[in-house]
Amino acid sequence: GPLRAPLVVVVIARLQDHFKVPHSEQRITAGCAAHGVLLAAYALGIGAVWRTGELSYAPQVAKGFGLEAGEEVLGFLYLGTPLNPPREAPKVDVGGFVSEWQG
Repeated sequence: GPLRAPLVVVVIARLQDHFKVPHSEQRITAGCAAHGVLLAAYALGIGAVWRTGELSYAPQVAKGFGLEAGEEVLGFLYLGTPLNPPREAPKVDVGGFVSEWQG
């Protein structure tokens, strides 16, 4: 639940009509900012998890945060002191995700 960490950062995208920057890119930019917070927290030894789920998309949550038209919750960053050391990430074969461009 929302009380899992001493600090919860709500990630909100404010989408604005712009002829050069579509809404999809504005969402991605907000997501990149959230990812930067996670990386900074990890570098400082702070535990950080990005969660989404039904609360991210619930109209009553948006209303509770006072969001206006064009604003949307992208997720919640839970920050705090980790109880356990971080698990080692599994090794991934990048061959399925990366290819050499032959131009």
